[in-house]
Amino acid sequence: MVSTNSDLLTFAFLSTRGDQIVSVQNVNRQVFMYTAMGYYPGIVNLKRENLFVKNDVDSCFLVKDDYDRISNYYAPAFDSLWKLRYKEHPLAYDQYGWSSEPYKPAYNQMVYLDSVYGIKNVLTDYIYGEDLYRLLRDITRSDWISHYKSLP
Repeated sequence: MVSTNSDLLTFAFLSTRGDQIVSVQNVNRQVFMYTAMGYYPGIVNLKRENLFVKNDVDSCFLVKDDYDRISNYYAPAFDSLWKLRYKEHPLAYDQYGWSSEPYKPAYNQMVYLDSVYGIKNVLTDYIYGEDLYRLLRDITRSDWISHYKSLP
């Protein structure tokens, strides 16, 4: 979701009880990525596993330098998440999204996101758990993108 600091995405560590979110800790993108990839220690990833690899999201991984040290991460699927909501990038007007409407998905796109990923409102909902991993896997596939864009 869009955060208070005007970024297109908000990254957070969530605590849940059943299907209810009981606490939210907002973090910056780097902390989120490095913790999810097991490079940073964190209460949300005690075993320090690469949660993306564990959940078959092969487009998100750590990058090593020539000395075999972690130097960065690669996660292009996250760079595409804004496309679910916008028809045109809200800040870079030469980039286009997949939404049929300018500022939110069309009705059928919203129904699809809710039925497949449990996202009732792309403007306010957190996407987490298996739904997040499934979405990250799907948005890297051209057939999925074509299908989503074709929803009126």
